Amino acid sequence: ILSVTVRMMGKSFSIPQQMFIRLLGASLLSVIVFYPKIRSTNFSKITPKEWFVYISRSFIYYGLSVTLITYALLHATLGVVSFASSLPIMGLLAYLYFKEKFDLKIIPIILFSVVGLGLLSKFNFSDFKLNLGMLAALASLLLFDTAFLMVRMHNKKYSNYQNTVIVLAFSWIVPLITLIAQHKSLWPSHVSAEAYIGLGISIVLNVLNLYMLNYIFTSLKAYLAGNILLLEGVFALIIGYIFFNE
Repeated sequence: ILSVTVRMMGKSFSIPQQMFIRLLGASLLSVIVFYPKIRSTNFSKITPKEWFVYISRSFIYYGLSVTLITYALLHATLGVVSFASSLPIMGLLAYLYFKEKFDLKIIPIILFSVVGLGLLSKFNFSDFKLNLGMLAALASLLLFDTAFLMVRMHNKKYSNYQNTVIVLAFSWIVPLITLIAQHKSLWPSHVSAEAYIGLGISIVLNVLNLYMLNYIFTSLKAYLAGNILLLEGVFALIIGYIFFNE
């Protein structure tokens, strides 16, 4: 559904503008909603190494990954973006980063699910073209998966509520720097009613999305979580058909 809000905002906001505004809004909303869960947190006790993990994860996820997938969504169909961003590399990255073992018997099932997704999205390898939209989707896949797995680098004494609030606190910085560097205004001159609705929905969903991802990757094996997330591609195809006639 986040992909729908991106397009709802697309005619009023530039990519850096919508990134900055919705992430700043999500950061403020997370503090308000999760305040009862974080009010006793002593942030001064967070070590420099822990701050580095939080900031790095935020910049990778929001500064690079979300920017790339937002670009891809605006320059390619949802089906193509879904297929490119759903390749099953999560288990491999977990092994490379954390030496996490995975069941080899699951590999055929994962590959079979990707073939099914390719058929559903009418992905034709003979017409394969590495356009900018496709390249952005592939790059975002690698960075998204890396950011997901970095959940395991957080100190276990902090809850997912705290982790969500802290990561979101840095999420809007890169888009802000981008706007300043481009000498662009922080807010567009005209915003449609549709864009306002998309903005409101996206702010709420950004908070929920990060919290749920934090929970998922502290509770499941990477290859299992990654394969479940392949269902995003199926949902994207349905949403693309309903909302955009793709």
